[in-house]
Amino acid sequence: MNKKNTWELYPITDNRRLECMDEEVSEILGTLLHHVRVGVGLFEFGSAIRALYLNEAYFECIGYTQESYGECMNNVLSTIVEDDIQGFLNCMMECAPKKEEILYTLRGYKGDGSVGYFEIVGIPLKHTINDNPVYLAIITNISEQLEKEQRIRELNKANINLLVQEERYKILEATTQALLFEFYPAEDMMIFSYNFTNNKKRKMIPNYSEHQKKYPLVHSSHLEKFQKTLYQASREEKEGTLEYLSSVLGGGYRWVRTYYKSVPGPDGKIASVLGRIIDIHDIKMQQEMLSQKADTDGLTGLYRKEAAVAKMQEYVKESPESAFYFTIFDLDGFKQINDKYGHQYGDRVLQETSEALLSSFGENSIVGRFGGDEFIILNKNMELEEITESLDKIREKIKFCAGTVLWEKEKDFQEVFEEADRKMYQMKKKCKRK
Repeated sequence: MNKKNTWELYPITDNRRLECMDEEVSEILGTLLHHVRVGVGLFEFGSAIRALYLNEAYFECIGYTQESYGECMNNVLSTIVEDDIQGFLNCMMECAPKKEEILYTLRGYKGDGSVGYFEIVGIPLKHTINDNPVYLAIITNISEQLEKEQRIRELNKANINLLVQEERYKILEATTQALLFEFYPAEDMMIFSYNFTNNKKRKMIPNYSEHQKKYPLVHSSHLEKFQKTLYQASREEKEGTLEYLSSVLGGGYRWVRTYYKSVPGPDGKIASVLGRIIDIHDIKMQQEMLSQKADTDGLTGLYRKEAAVAKMQEYVKESPESAFYFTIFDLDGFKQINDKYGHQYGDRVLQETSEALLSSFGENSIVGRFGGDEFIILNKNMELEEITESLDKIREKIKFCAGTVLWEKEKDFQEVFEEADRKMYQMKKKCKRK
C-alpha cells in the first residue's frame, strides 16, 4: 500500500488493515490476534488517539460492544478518566519519538459507566500510511487485582496490629490476671480460681455435668464442641486450646480462649484437666469486622461477588431439602444515568438500590453486588409470589429488569445463574417492545 490509502478503507476489526504494516509484522500480527484472548488493538497517535484495529477480546475487556463503542474509536481518550489523560499523553510524547515500548496504568470508563483500572503494554510498529506513530497494545483489566491487593494490604496491617495485641494479652495474662480451672472427672467436680484485682475467690461446682444442663456457662451454639473437648481430655492425655462463647467471666456471653492439659494419675487414668481461661472478646470482634469488611462492597455495603456466591453455595449445600429462589437484578439505563448526571449521582442510585434490596429481602436473603449495576439475590424461606410482590414494590421507585428461578439442589451456581440471566434478558426484550 502507499500513502494515498487510508485506514478507513476497511472495517475496524478487518485484518486487512494489518496489510499496512511491514510484511513480517503483518504475518505475526495476523496469527497472534486470531488466537489471543486478551484485549489487543492497533492505535494511531496523531491529533487524537485512533483505534485502527480491535480484537473481540478488547471489547469484552472494557465492557463494550463494537456497536456501542462507536465514536470512541476515533478518540480513545474519551473513554479515559480526565485526571489520567495528561499523564498518559506525557508517556506517549516521551516514548513515541524514540520508538520505545510503553507501559502505563490508567483509569477508564467501562461500558456500564463504572470506572476500571487498565494496564496498557504497547510496542511501536512500522507502517506505510502516514508519519503518525502506530502502537500494538495489549489492554488488561486489572481492577480486581488492584482491589484484592489493597484489601490484602489493609488486612495484613490489621492482622499485625491484632498479633501485637494478642501478644500483649498473653503477657498480661501470664503476669497478672487469669481465671484458672481444675476439673476432676472421677468426682465430676469443677473448680474455678479467680485471680483478678477485684475478684480473688474460688468457686467449686460439684456435679458439673448436671450443673451445665441447668445453668450453662457455655453458649448453646458452642456447648456440644465444649463438652466433646472436655470429655476427650478427661479420657486420654491431651493438651490444646479451645475458643467459644462463655459467661464464666460474667457480663453476658463473651469470647474466651481456654488453654487445657490433661494430668494422668499413678494408674494412668486422667486425674484432672487443668487450664486457664482468658478473655479474647475484643480481638474476636475486630476479626469479625475485618472479615465483614473484606467480604462487602465498599460503595453499597452488600456482599462482594465472590463472597456472595460462596455464601449462597454454602447455604444451599447445608439445606438440600429446602427451596431457594435465585434472582439476577439489573438496573435499566444505568450508563445513561452516569452520562447525563455524572458518576457521583450514579453511585447514589446504586446505594439507594442496595438499600431497597436489603429492606425488602435482607432478613430472608443473601444479597450481593455482582458487578456494575447488576445484583444477585438468594431468597431463603420465601415463596415465589412473595418475591415477585417485593420486586414489584421496588419497581415503583427504581426501574430494573430481573430474572428469578428456582435453585434446584442438583444444579450448581453457574447453571442457576445462566438460567436466571436468560430469564432477565427475556424481560429486557419485552420492555423494549413496549
